[in-house]
Amino acid sequence: MTELARLPIHDLAPLIARREVSPVEVTRDALARIEALDGRLRTFIAVWPDQALADARTAEAEIAGGGTRGPLHGVPIGIKDNIAVAGWPTTNGSSLMTDHVTDYDATVVSRLRAAGAVIVGKNNMHEWAMGGTSAKSAFGAVHNPWDERRSPGGSSGGSAAAVSASLVYGSVGTDNKGSVRLPAAFCGVVGLKPTYGLVSRFGELPPTSATTDHLGPIAKDVRDAALLLNAMAGYDQADPCSIRSATRNFAEGIDGGVAGVRVGVPSDYFFEQAAEQVEVLVRAAVSTLESLGAEVREVRLPSVRHTPLVDVASTAESRAFLLPFARLGPEAFADRSIWDRLVVGEFLRMSDFLKASRLRNLIRREFLTAMEQVDVLAMPTAASPATPLEAPPTLPNGDRNPLTMTTTLTAPFNYVGMPAVSVPCGLSPDGLPIGLMLAGPHWRDDLVLRVAYAYEQAATGGYMAPPIAGREA
Repeated sequence: MTELARLPIHDLAPLIARREVSPVEVTRDALARIEALDGRLRTFIAVWPDQALADARTAEAEIAGGGTRGPLHGVPIGIKDNIAVAGWPTTNGSSLMTDHVTDYDATVVSRLRAAGAVIVGKNNMHEWAMGGTSAKSAFGAVHNPWDERRSPGGSSGGSAAAVSASLVYGSVGTDNKGSVRLPAAFCGVVGLKPTYGLVSRFGELPPTSATTDHLGPIAKDVRDAALLLNAMAGYDQADPCSIRSATRNFAEGIDGGVAGVRVGVPSDYFFEQAAEQVEVLVRAAVSTLESLGAEVREVRLPSVRHTPLVDVASTAESRAFLLPFARLGPEAFADRSIWDRLVVGEFLRMSDFLKASRLRNLIRREFLTAMEQVDVLAMPTAASPATPLEAPPTLPNGDRNPLTMTTTLTAPFNYVGMPAVSVPCGLSPDGLPIGLMLAGPHWRDDLVLRVAYAYEQAATGGYMAPPIAGREA
């Protein structure tokens, strides 16, 4: 790995601004790494080097003329392939949409372009964003750069693996039940699901859920996640789910520490579901926060264990969109289980939806009550380290229910809309990353990032390069 590739955005940006390194040089380096490694990792569905270099030259000329736009100016990033980029195919990882080209940019893409970011390509993903492994894509399975035999998580697996392997400096993923945070945990990077309504979903292609889906940044470290969120966040009248909120610089005050911050550790569900090797590292991370001055308290969330039953209330939109494709038969899908779910879903009753909606409201109230007692919650992101790529994921308790096996710990925060971030908290005995998940009150993404940053700086110091970095030759 080149020293340039290893840098996080917040270290690279000053070099670009001072013209010590050129956006063209940075982009060429990223494209060379993609050329060298992506045949093995398959993190990209498509790359547009000519356009990326043209945009890099524009950034270089603007900076030379004194027109620096900010820390993302001239920085190569990726976009998950269910997010529209004008003139490029947006496939959702499905062969059914190979020729689907949008004539517009998603709002997050427009905002990142306005910040000067150089978009190099579309990241691979689990088909239709409906799986937690990224092993099932019409464009090939994505491989984890920490162990190429293992899953990078999903559905934003290509985004997280590309950032982890330093093929790009950041990426945008989507998170409906954990699809930003789970891949971040498996790949040893940072993934943030912002407060619901903070980042526009306009240009995120179906199948999606209007009430649980979020767009969020995947980055090498916490400060980079904050810088990306600065560019992505903001009200958008094109998105009916967008909510007006105060403009905020999420990187400002990120180094404010955690003295006096009340950290809640759930006594229910989260640690019960986690493998011992995960629990040990996450509890050690909580102890680190306590040593930094945080006040640790136990909180109860008794109904959260029933979260998988809420799934029925959030999947009607995806079934409505995909049902015409289901008529083509299971062979039309890279992931056969999606076809199975579509067909079985047609047997659900309205009473099932009503019961699921009531349960979701009960879980939401319990989280709101808990947040009256603490400032943030701390728990594992995933129940286990990255699972083998070709083996079906299984929870430590033996559960193989596809509704729970990968997103069992992350989905509750989609149903309640609270901001949640995954930050690396060490390696398993097999050398695989483990994620600490921190969540906070609605619209306190800044606080969640501040606590995550304090832990990161005390524990890991930031980005950890995966083993593939030493095997490039």
